[in-house]
Amino acid sequence: MKTRIALLFLSATLLLACSSDNDDENGGDDNSLIGTWSFTELNVDDADGEIKLANEVIKVLISQGCDIFTFEFKSDQTMEAAFRDFTETGTDVNSEGTGLLIECPENAEIISSTWSLEGDQLTIVDSDGMNDTVTIQLNGDTLTVSAEIIDEDNLEGAEAVFKRD
Repeated sequence: MKTRIALLFLSATLLLACSSDNDDENGGDDNSLIGTWSFTELNVDDADGEIKLANEVIKVLISQGCDIFTFEFKSDQTMEAAFRDFTETGTDVNSEGTGLLIECPENAEIISSTWSLEGDQLTIVDSDGMNDTVTIQLNGDTLTVSAEIIDEDNLEGAEAVFKRD
């Protein structure tokens, strides 16, 4: 199970950096996106099983100050995505018998890309020249994207929420 949780986090980050089209509205201009955005929550309707557990792990890690992944959108149209490497993270049973101890991974990976924003359409071009577009909702210091870009089969209707630091 811990392997699946690790893969969920790894997949989430990689797919957020290279996502597909979605149908939300409420974007903004290029300047409204500039800044550092940290993943804060996964809104999942009717979650069950492993997805529910993964969502609980996310909540615990964020409450402990773990930056699971962040995006820094710069005014020169470059972007850096930093995400924690969960493949190296282990879990332990709490010595008091109250559950699992889940620690924030020390290692982080950084991916550099370029970006552009037209209305609610965010286009990201990776270092290989591959470009993908995702529909965003931008409301002040809250950025929301469809979580289907994390896992199309299991997160249909869910949202990944980021807050500007």
